[in-house]
Amino acid sequence: MTTQTTGWKSAFTAFLDRRALIMLFLGFSAGVPILLIFSSLSLWLGEAGISKSAVTFFSWAALGYSFKFVWAPLIDELPVPFLTKALGRRRAWLLIAQILIVCAISIMAFSDPALGVTHLQQMALGAVLLGFSAATQDIVIDAYRIELAETQMQTVLAATYNAGYRIGMIVAGAGALFLAAYLGTAKGNYIHDAWKWTYLAMAAVMLVGIVTTLCIREPQVDRVPKHYLRSDYFRLVAVFFVAVISFVLSYIYSGNLVASITEQFTIQDTFALFCFEALRFIGSGAIAFAIGASLVKMGAVNKQMAYETWVNPVADFFRRYGLKLALVLLLLIGFYRVSDIIAGVISNVFYQDLNFSKEQIAEAVKVYGVIFSLIGGFLGGLLAQKMNIMKLMFVGAVLTCSTNLIFIGLVKSGEKLAAVEVRVANQVYQADTDEVGYWKLNVPSDVLAQSKQLQVTASYLNSDHATQPVQVSMPYLTAQQGSTQLQILPITSDNTLNVAEQDKTIVVRGQYVGAALQPNQKIVLQINDQNLEAKLESEGVFTAAIPAQQLIQSPAHIVSAVLMQDSQALQQTTHVYQVNDQLIPGQNLDVDIQPLAVIDGSSSDMIEVSGKVIKPYSDKWLYFAIIVDNLAAGLAGAAFIAFLSSLTSVSFTAVQYAIFSSLMTLTPKILGGYSGTIVTNIGYPKFFLMTTLIGIPILILVVWVAKLLGEHQQQSVQKDD
Repeated sequence: MTTQTTGWKSAFTAFLDRRALIMLFLGFSAGVPILLIFSSLSLWLGEAGISKSAVTFFSWAALGYSFKFVWAPLIDELPVPFLTKALGRRRAWLLIAQILIVCAISIMAFSDPALGVTHLQQMALGAVLLGFSAATQDIVIDAYRIELAETQMQTVLAATYNAGYRIGMIVAGAGALFLAAYLGTAKGNYIHDAWKWTYLAMAAVMLVGIVTTLCIREPQVDRVPKHYLRSDYFRLVAVFFVAVISFVLSYIYSGNLVASITEQFTIQDTFALFCFEALRFIGSGAIAFAIGASLVKMGAVNKQMAYETWVNPVADFFRRYGLKLALVLLLLIGFYRVSDIIAGVISNVFYQDLNFSKEQIAEAVKVYGVIFSLIGGFLGGLLAQKMNIMKLMFVGAVLTCSTNLIFIGLVKSGEKLAAVEVRVANQVYQADTDEVGYWKLNVPSDVLAQSKQLQVTASYLNSDHATQPVQVSMPYLTAQQGSTQLQILPITSDNTLNVAEQDKTIVVRGQYVGAALQPNQKIVLQINDQNLEAKLESEGVFTAAIPAQQLIQSPAHIVSAVLMQDSQALQQTTHVYQVNDQLIPGQNLDVDIQPLAVIDGSSSDMIEVSGKVIKPYSDKWLYFAIIVDNLAAGLAGAAFIAFLSSLTSVSFTAVQYAIFSSLMTLTPKILGGYSGTIVTNIGYPKFFLMTTLIGIPILILVVWVAKLLGEHQQQSVQKDD
């Protein structure tokens, strides 16, 4: 497990090889799609008002990366009509995968998740297709990399591939966030067109990979020629799709069974629900496998072909390493990156919850983070050439799990808050905030009906703190039989604009109560004789983005909301706001209150009042955490890729590496889908502590594997002698 070189000079010059440059560009192509499913998509969905739990569940769209071993044999064996003859086996499939990636990103671009379930389903379809096609691209690139050079060169190719991958992540991460922010979208000011053009730009970026594919040469590998009929290949593909469809149908329809069981027994425990979902997933996979195996047994495909396609690669791995060592290796592969990936799924939502802007996230996470990830990958590539891979993997495992503790420090960098006071009529309620400022409480409807607004007071726990308590008011509507009501909410927390905010865009919110709007009806906001159509959400809240400068320059400082039917005004309300001409520093503390539902005074129901106290967190902690975490991840990633490549047989390149890389992300991504739910229940500090503790058994596993591999190599040498 050690790669030998003649010295540090040769280690450095190896990175200038033409093959390393090829892997740099192909790595870039592979790095673009991943963040368009994970972090960039999570920000998009968060701005569109999709719940935190639903956002993290979208990470399951990338499970194609974890199950690519299922169709990897088809990629390894199946020729593509016309393209295989023109481009070669690897390049043909690479071109198809890249074209599908462009199509998938475009589908996501034209989906607006804020418009409801249908559009959200379209977004999910595009995300699943993107995950599938990106995973297919990875299968081909990994096989191409292993076939491109000898074993001694693999660490260099792994490092340059990782560097290109990270550069692609910069473009799809920081690039996408900067572009989306430039086009005007933000949390509280969601603009679908901004995200649409951002994702279309990312689709255009994939031309780098397409051009590279058309320019490179097919690797020369001695393979045993196989002579199967074209119909054999078609039948093999048909069986594969039947198995996939059976999995999808089983998973969909088993959802009703799980829902009925959990409802009947009123199961609300998060871990229990996770176990049910895991059993549902495993059961659907077992059904798909049984159907596929039955079709093979019935003679639906050439049995010898099916055996060579799916069984031989697995049998070869177990034959080379033995049952015990092979199982332990698979265990290590499956859990090595669990700490890193689980924490990564929730990362962008975490930064948003800490009130960092999209621009700050883009700069810290997607620029500095990725740059230091490149440095870590380069360092890992160099060290992998000079030292035992298992020792380097141990160092990487220690770093990747321990660096998650730094994020606890980032959470703690914000000052502690006192309990929030909510005053309604003559009643005063208190609600504790969580570590990032969220709070909620239930207030009886009859109490809320006694007033037209509530007042929220927030302050720091330390009474000596220089910042004064902040008081924010929120008006609300009460039910009136058969009447239509309109109101505009305060345009900022204190309903006052100042010159420091003149370059911002203000999201003006209001509420509508009444019958559902007809196609010829709409709500329009009017200011300075200009009309802006508002977007009405399902809860009756309507929003419209207005440049702050336009609001400040308005002579009357009045904004109106009008219910229009065709060109006729049916109902109108006005709202007066204040403008402070003085340049005042930004508030150290602020409160955001969610609009309340319509209050029915005759009801005894409890109404949830919720919001968030907005406080600053340390920029220095953010940059420190991101730099250290990504440096560790880059080093560990380069070592791990080289490790996986060393386990792969050239006879089954695509299939075996696909199995390893799929297993590498399967468990972390399944668990990562629940990261939002876990955070909701235990909070961020305990979550990051949990991800650190998960890494301890991994260290033991690395030591065990190193011992078993050493014994295996000694036995192999003795047999050769």
